[in-house]
Amino acid sequence: MVYQSTFHKTILRDKGLFDGKNFLISTDSIKWVYIYSLSITEQGQLYSTDQQNNHYLLLQSLQSCSISIQQKSTTPNTNSSSTKTSKYSRKNSVQDSIEDEPPIIFIKTFENDKLYIKVPSRLNFGNLLSSLLVWQNLKPQGLAKKWYNENKIKKINQTIDGSIHELLVCRFKVYGPLPNKFTKNLNVVKGPKAPIYQPKIDDLNGKIPTDLNTVPQLDSNINEGWFYAMGALNSNGILNFISELDGTLLYSIDIKKLLSSEIREIHNSIFNSSNVLFLGHLKELRFNNLIRTINHLNADQLFLGNPFLTRDGKIINSNSRIFIEFPLHIDLEDWFVGLKYFAKREYIGLFDSDSSKLSNEPNYKQQLSDFNKSNFRVSKKVLIDIIEAKFDTTHKQNQGKIYAEVRMWGYPWSRTAIVNFTNNPFWKEEFQTDLPISTQMIHILIKRSSNNDYSNNDKIIGTVYVTPDILTKQVKTSSTIMTSNDSSGIQVNNSIPLQNSLSLNSNNYNYNYNNNNNNNNNNNNNPTSLDIVRLTIYDLNDIPIGKLLIQVNLKEYHILPPNFFKPFEKMLINAPMKDLIKFCNENAPSSDFERVSIVLLDIFQSLKVEDAWFKSLMENELINIDNITRKSYVEKNEEKKNNSSHNNVFNTLFRGSSIFSKSLEKYNLRIGQEYLEKVFGSFFAKISFERKNCEVDPRYVKIQERAIRKGKPLNDDLFNFDDDDDEESSTDEEYDSEFEKEKDETIKKMVEENFQNLLSYAEEIWNKIYITSNDLPQQIKIQLKNFRTKVELVCDPNDKITSLNCLSAFIFLRFFCPAILNPKLFYLAKNHQTGNTQRTLTLIAKILLNLANRQEFSPYKEPHLVKMNTFLRRHQNEVLDYFDKITGRKNDFNEKILDLSHEVKRFDLGLDELSNELPTTPYLIDKYLRLTEIIYLLDYNKYKNNGSSSSTSTPFTSPSKDTLTISSSQQNHNYDLDTKKLTDLHLNEKNSYQIGSLEFEKSEFLDLVGDNETEGFIKSLCKGNEDIFSFINSNITLKDIQKQSTKILNKIYQLETFLENYEFPKNFNKDLTLWEVFTNDILSRTYLDLSRNSIVVLDTLPPNNNYRRFVDDHALTKLNLKFITNSEENESNKNELQQKLQQQQSNSNYSTIANTTNRISSSFSSNSLGSVLKSNGSKNPFKKWLRK
Repeated sequence: MVYQSTFHKTILRDKGLFDGKNFLISTDSIKWVYIYSLSITEQGQLYSTDQQNNHYLLLQSLQSCSISIQQKSTTPNTNSSSTKTSKYSRKNSVQDSIEDEPPIIFIKTFENDKLYIKVPSRLNFGNLLSSLLVWQNLKPQGLAKKWYNENKIKKINQTIDGSIHELLVCRFKVYGPLPNKFTKNLNVVKGPKAPIYQPKIDDLNGKIPTDLNTVPQLDSNINEGWFYAMGALNSNGILNFISELDGTLLYSIDIKKLLSSEIREIHNSIFNSSNVLFLGHLKELRFNNLIRTINHLNADQLFLGNPFLTRDGKIINSNSRIFIEFPLHIDLEDWFVGLKYFAKREYIGLFDSDSSKLSNEPNYKQQLSDFNKSNFRVSKKVLIDIIEAKFDTTHKQNQGKIYAEVRMWGYPWSRTAIVNFTNNPFWKEEFQTDLPISTQMIHILIKRSSNNDYSNNDKIIGTVYVTPDILTKQVKTSSTIMTSNDSSGIQVNNSIPLQNSLSLNSNNYNYNYNNNNNNNNNNNNNPTSLDIVRLTIYDLNDIPIGKLLIQVNLKEYHILPPNFFKPFEKMLINAPMKDLIKFCNENAPSSDFERVSIVLLDIFQSLKVEDAWFKSLMENELINIDNITRKSYVEKNEEKKNNSSHNNVFNTLFRGSSIFSKSLEKYNLRIGQEYLEKVFGSFFAKISFERKNCEVDPRYVKIQERAIRKGKPLNDDLFNFDDDDDEESSTDEEYDSEFEKEKDETIKKMVEENFQNLLSYAEEIWNKIYITSNDLPQQIKIQLKNFRTKVELVCDPNDKITSLNCLSAFIFLRFFCPAILNPKLFYLAKNHQTGNTQRTLTLIAKILLNLANRQEFSPYKEPHLVKMNTFLRRHQNEVLDYFDKITGRKNDFNEKILDLSHEVKRFDLGLDELSNELPTTPYLIDKYLRLTEIIYLLDYNKYKNNGSSSSTSTPFTSPSKDTLTISSSQQNHNYDLDTKKLTDLHLNEKNSYQIGSLEFEKSEFLDLVGDNETEGFIKSLCKGNEDIFSFINSNITLKDIQKQSTKILNKIYQLETFLENYEFPKNFNKDLTLWEVFTNDILSRTYLDLSRNSIVVLDTLPPNNNYRRFVDDHALTKLNLKFITNSEENESNKNELQQKLQQQQSNSNYSTIANTTNRISSSFSSNSLGSVLKSNGSKNPFKKWLRK
């Protein structure tokens, strides 16, 4: 380095330590106490020492402390001699009578402890300030405070000839600014109004107009709209939007300046589309990432000078966000991964003794980002199920509609369906998303709509606060969410937990919540551990108006870098899958079967061995059936009895919950989602639009006929009428045979008309399914083919029916029929289907299920549907033909008519290994999250003693670990300046957990060898070609996988402990280069805020600021600091000073502290800081000052 300031040299030398003598301290800047010695330890503790060497703790932790410098001057005595003298003489006399006090360093710790320190010596001032600058840039306690982001892309991806190339190109629909110059070149289209940014509802209180309308927070001068454009993501991370008409560049976004969490999928309820991405600045999210004690910028200042949209280097005015709607979900998946590849990735991490350089290029100026950190990625998936609201009876009722909106960072991310505004509106709708690390609270707004469409001007009825205490109820590991027990926790309302069983007034839903108390050891028997709560709804005046019943489930996992999982991945590829299935069946709680199934499916699908996984699942599921079938051959005398038992087993086998049934169901829905949208989407829209009556049950038709006769509309409440309520049957009037005959004829006519409507719909939907047999995704066909073959192998050779019934259980019962019964759940309809429409869909699902099972309606059970048996018989051969086609028994000559994306060849993004931690394409599976989830279930330590988890395992959904004890010196305490002696303070004790190597020392093969020479040989072979040892991989046991799971789990626990603790200078001590780079980094980002005289740490400067660079701009000269002395005093002056201080401060109860070692630096001499700090040259530093 060409130039090093005195601060550079002092920080490099002292590494945050400090020892000095003769200070005055205060907690309120009024009462001051003399301190003999002041010291800062390597743990960041500030303590004093008296002359008897007694130690007293002043501040527990200095990490991320706030520092400001104050200078007080005395006022001239106005009562001094009025003798007239020359102007020059009077000036000199006043100058002599005035002595400026020494500067004051004010320290406020992250825990909000405060201390004022008067520093008379320039030497001590410089050394103390240098030390405090170090601690200001070290992180406080808590995982969330170790957040950082980095661009993994160090170099611009270029082609061989050095030019930048396009990674992704797509024609999509954009909602953003409409450039005035290019409006004629844009294909502007109509579309839903995009949601706008609004401040947090807390900030709106008292500012809402009397009409209770929300205040739009956007620039009205920006003309926005939907238009088609060509998007090109280049290899340098620049996203260009190009006019599709003439190729003009509209504007660009530098993706490298976005956080990964600022690229988000938009829920289907916002735009009625599942193919929309959000790109933009979330200023509240970024503001939450700041440590407020060292950075005084507000949320708006963070983005000043940081444009979102540009064109040819010029800033384009925008609302700092755009929405992109892709034509296919497959396009969204590719772009989602491609964009996140270039964005800033977010981690929890610190430097440690193992931190090393990422690059060893010569003549390269090292930066702090060139050193790796011990880190993990955080996954926080939250599921919010908004069930119902219950308003107080005193609440004023309004006409119209009502809905709930989930809002974070000023934007809505999901909405419920719009329902009637009653005292007890019911929704039962789920919303799931990924929470960024810094998110601590979620708002749910209850809004009133005047019609069936959402609007930015919908009125707010109330707000619900989902606080950290609610979010973390099910989280038992270290969490990045700060609860009310933390120093900065948030608590708004008290939740009301519900009992284990919850009954709601709805015939459509049965709830069994939190049934995880079997086969687990959570030791949480109190009701507050439940995730079903009633939260208070507050109106705009913070007055409670009701309760909202919601289910909140947050799962937080800490994910190590991909290299930690490589051996584990290879073991799972060659895993004994049947042993794994048996283990999960025995140890996973039954309530977790669905989640375990999805996690394992995601793992094996991302490892591309899902076929082998399904094969093992099928064989394991059918093994008992095979035994029954074999037994039936022996017991020939009881053939009928055994056949009955045999059929009963098959009829119920795949209608329950098992890992196989849940896995195949999820797999089919994941692969077939687009197929369902294109086959059923228009059909459901047609039913909702036509609203034809399809009721064929005479009991209900009779009610409809009576309503029509009375002039009442056929609304959704019609089916709540009591059939015995008919006035004709309840009066004593004379029986009118002609009237009854006419009424019966009318009912029969209505039934026949309704039957034809239903038959028409049934014919249409079956035709859609039958003619698209060749469009059904091939992946689904492969599993159905294998499944049919496996079932036939365990059945009687003459039994051709059972295998077809088993096929029906998956393709109809678990695939087609759920989508028909609840289209909104599968994003096939915008709103819930109610009334006649819901009844029509229910009847259609019944008919299709009977058709698939080749079973006619019984005249005893459902006589009103017996007429549909003609339809069933007419299409029975088509059903058999359909089953044969989708399982490969017959050639399918149907033309493909849907043009599904799974038929499109996936484009290889050509991304390097840096993309490993990103979701996989297709289906956006977070492989390493899933691997992290499964290791909590497989942890060997939970089973090695008893061999079973029936009494010792933890629930799969609630990963937990042994309590990690942090020593008392690491806890947050508030200390006053009293006379407590620190008898338990061990200044040289290493009271932080020092994590060891965060790399696997051995591959999965190294446990098989014993000596170093063989180990090195195997390592060298593994680096060359690990397939050489495939024979070893093939012998992997479940115990091996469990032990590897425990290894990874221990690494996570170690890293959590390390990152929960404070950050210390010793983390940088591996080599001098890292500490030197750290020193350069903090001094380059340190500024003096002249408006507050405080020292702040900034990555970028906002325009028109009042900041000065601390070193480069010689910021301290702006404060005109004056000192009593340049160096520490001699012994005679110290004694004189101490006596006078004791006389002046006789009422003080404070003692003194310090280290016996007194390191006096010459770096802050009068020569070295001549231009920076001024002094007067008093020999006795306190004499004149104490006389005042």
